[in-house]
Amino acid sequence: MPSKTTYHHGNLRAALIAAALKEIAREGPDQFSLREVARRAGVSAPAVYRHFESKEDLLAAVAADCSERIGAVIAEALAEAPDHPLEKFRAQGIAIVVFAATNPEHFRAMSLTGMMKQGPRDREIEQVSAAQRAGLITDLPVTDVLIAASALVSGLAHMIVEGQLGPVDAKRARELAIATTGVLGVGLIPRTEDVEDPYKNAPVRGNRR
Repeated sequence: MPSKTTYHHGNLRAALIAAALKEIAREGPDQFSLREVARRAGVSAPAVYRHFESKEDLLAAVAADCSERIGAVIAEALAEAPDHPLEKFRAQGIAIVVFAATNPEHFRAMSLTGMMKQGPRDREIEQVSAAQRAGLITDLPVTDVLIAASALVSGLAHMIVEGQLGPVDAKRARELAIATTGVLGVGLIPRTEDVEDPYKNAPVRGNRR
């Protein structure tokens, strides 16, 4: 448990957010208490109120911290992705999986009901729509594509965070995300042609039977 003297230079707020993340992941956004957050941070309960007026105020700060962190990761992934609507869409999913592996408490908190509100998905809708217009993916309903992609990415991230795949670092998380998103992109129906996967620098072989 950290010493109270740790916070003389103004980092108590960050320590309380980190402690709240652990409590939210353990108890849920409705059941965690400020007293337990204070205990975990190694300070007295009244010290919490010097930075947060209420439990709701602290919860909002945790949500903002989660949103800022994953937003920065996604922005970096988009900046590095090829100028290609489908690959930018895929890059977001890969980034989320890597984020989950390296920030499991943030991912757990974000996944809890009521913790994070689902914002507009205009960017993802446009990426999928642009890929369809270019003939890069089949003309399925965009909502169906987004749900399928989200289910795959979230499911893989949860498997990693819950330890179902053994120890997974950032490098391995990226490899797993590339492999699974590649399966979604290619599909399970046999095809005769090879499909180039830019993340693997090698073609996915078609089934020529």
